[in-house]
Amino acid sequence: MARSDDVNVLFDCLVEDLANCTGLERILVLRRDRDSNSLESRVFYGFEGLSQKTLQVPFDQVNGLLRKVYTDREPLSVVGFTDTGAALSGNKTCGILRDGSRINSHSNRRSRINLCIADLDPEQGCPSEHDRFKHYSIMNLEHHDKTISFLLGDSRSFLILPICDDRAFYGYVLADKCTSGDEISYEEIRLAAAMTSHSAYAVGRALHQKKMVGKIETQLNEIEHLKSFYESIIQNLRSGLITVDRSMNISDTNNAAVSLLGYSHDELLGRPLESLFATSLQDQECRFFDHIDEIDTCMGSLAEVTMQRRDGRVFPVEICYSVITDREGEINGLSCIFKDISKRKELEHDLARVDKLASLGELAAGMAHEIKNPLAGIASALQVLARNFQKESPHQFIFNEVQDQVRRLDSFITDLLQFARPGKTNFSELDLTEIIDKALFLVSKELDDKHIQVQCTLAKNHPVPQGDRGQLQQVFLNIILNAIDAIEEGGFLHISSRWEPAIGFGEQRCVNPSCQENKGRVLVAFKDSGVGIAPDSLEAIFNPFHTSKHNGTGLGLSISQRVMEQHGGKIVVESEVGAGSTFTVLLPICVAGEAEEKVLQEVQAG
Repeated sequence: MARSDDVNVLFDCLVEDLANCTGLERILVLRRDRDSNSLESRVFYGFEGLSQKTLQVPFDQVNGLLRKVYTDREPLSVVGFTDTGAALSGNKTCGILRDGSRINSHSNRRSRINLCIADLDPEQGCPSEHDRFKHYSIMNLEHHDKTISFLLGDSRSFLILPICDDRAFYGYVLADKCTSGDEISYEEIRLAAAMTSHSAYAVGRALHQKKMVGKIETQLNEIEHLKSFYESIIQNLRSGLITVDRSMNISDTNNAAVSLLGYSHDELLGRPLESLFATSLQDQECRFFDHIDEIDTCMGSLAEVTMQRRDGRVFPVEICYSVITDREGEINGLSCIFKDISKRKELEHDLARVDKLASLGELAAGMAHEIKNPLAGIASALQVLARNFQKESPHQFIFNEVQDQVRRLDSFITDLLQFARPGKTNFSELDLTEIIDKALFLVSKELDDKHIQVQCTLAKNHPVPQGDRGQLQQVFLNIILNAIDAIEEGGFLHISSRWEPAIGFGEQRCVNPSCQENKGRVLVAFKDSGVGIAPDSLEAIFNPFHTSKHNGTGLGLSISQRVMEQHGGKIVVESEVGAGSTFTVLLPICVAGEAEEKVLQEVQAG
């Protein structure tokens, strides 16, 4: 009943029932279309040439008897017109009688039936055959009413039934006995009126249902649009989003959460939220879920925890918990928005280290300046005193040892000044093979003494990096010397390089002012078979004065890290006790667009 054609089916059923239950010979339905506010002919019975009988007129132009029925909302039986077309197109006076059989007035009363008699004489009163009709009045048909004459022609007796209910007016039923020429009986009028009234309520319900279905469809479309809109926002968030039910089982996720955690969407659904946290934090962090009702419903709760990927890798996150409530304010779930803060933690660590090193550098520079001048005086005095001793003098050995210690102390002060006030970096194109070869040449004796096997596999298909040759050679030399000290006799040292293209957000930029936008970085890895570094020492190896050598100063790696920071890069280390260490130098590079395109083509070509 929700479609417009279903309303027409109701009209068809009404016409069929009227034809079967009454003696009406011609029946048609005029429907009022509220959208176009027009009167349209819909269903015909007993008419020939249906195409000639179709009608569509503006409803506000309907007048005469049709307007009377619309105003009264009561059936009207019309009799006595010998020429309907001429009567309704001129100035015609007729009498209107009302059914006097209905006396009581109540909500469920039957519809009053009106009777229209042409040329009724007020002095003669109502004809005896219509004695049941009372309440006489005059109606002057002074306006043209071509609708009835167009449809019914010269019918002298016809019936007009309103199709209406308590809410709206839906149209008319026009009927007559044109073939036999008989008048429509009172019983037929009453039965037809009852059937039309009953059908009107069915039509009203169908139209109301259609209207409601239309509203529902509109609301469903709006809901679907809002759903797609919010799903698009949620799925495209850079932060991970997880929702859980009151049992703390995951009910939904977005794409970022799937990417950060390494699970598929289906693998996360139904999984306990606690299982995503690092094992070491489950006991202390997940107690929070016992106090879900204490979360601020407006601001939520912010925390930093460690989560665990599917592959076992842990990473720090900043997570905001918010409760999910229903209309009654009952808490039925929890939403967790989180983002990986590994980069931020690294930056905080680097900033803290830089701040500490800056303070230490200022102190070291002052101390080195104060020590270096007296040390130079001591060295000069020792040289003067040394002239007073013969080569074979027993005191010459003592003076030589003192001078060696003074030179060692001077070297240490020089390193300390280099750490505190590194020299200016002169950027130029680098040949990594040449720089590494020179560094290996300087330590060739140490490598031979320990029979260390060195293997170099340097990539050739990456852009040419820029930097200070001398400083980078010192960095590589410091790393190689540390590896030699850690490697047992007969071990190996593997040096390799590769190009890592720019990966977008978070990529470090080259600090060379002449460079263009950063296009990636070159990774130079020094892998040794040494004794490895204890886990608790990995964080401290780049701190000044930290050393495991009996004669080391602990400044080599600190100076090397400072140099790489000047180049916009850094040194990272991976180590396992007993299995060796890998020091990787990350050197940002910068190339012009055409050069980069050429290199990319070479890399893709293999």
